[in-house]
Amino acid sequence: MRYEIREMTIDDIEEVVKGEEEVFGESLGYDMLYSELKLNPYAYYFVLDIDKKVSGYISTWIEGERGEIVNFYVSKKYQHQGFGRMMLEFYLELCKMSGVKSISLEVRESNEVAISLYEEYGFTFSHKRERYYKDGEDALVLIKKVEE
Repeated sequence: MRYEIREMTIDDIEEVVKGEEEVFGESLGYDMLYSELKLNPYAYYFVLDIDKKVSGYISTWIEGERGEIVNFYVSKKYQHQGFGRMMLEFYLELCKMSGVKSISLEVRESNEVAISLYEEYGFTFSHKRERYYKDGEDALVLIKKVEE
């Protein structure tokens, strides 16, 4: 098995949309991903490429001393094999090199696996966003201070 984390391209959008739908049941959508890649100067999007197939991605923003994880998944086939951890570490290192002081994210309150991973990397609960997701589920906002 060959894998790499690489910068996301326009050609990856369709596979990312399919992956989001597989994992989350919905997607940010082609148009939103396209505009992020083309128009947002703060967007840093990376895909997990396993055997030349997009098998996950992490979409993030870095603006000055602030970072944010917008969306993050690993295909079901490759979950619980360390790929999510590897992608998160990749982003944390990018933040450190970019002078980011704090990172935030929203996670579904029911997503115990993701919450556990984030807590393991020093993310702590900040507050709850009620009915944040389309289905009405609450989001937990987690924050991490980046060490120098």
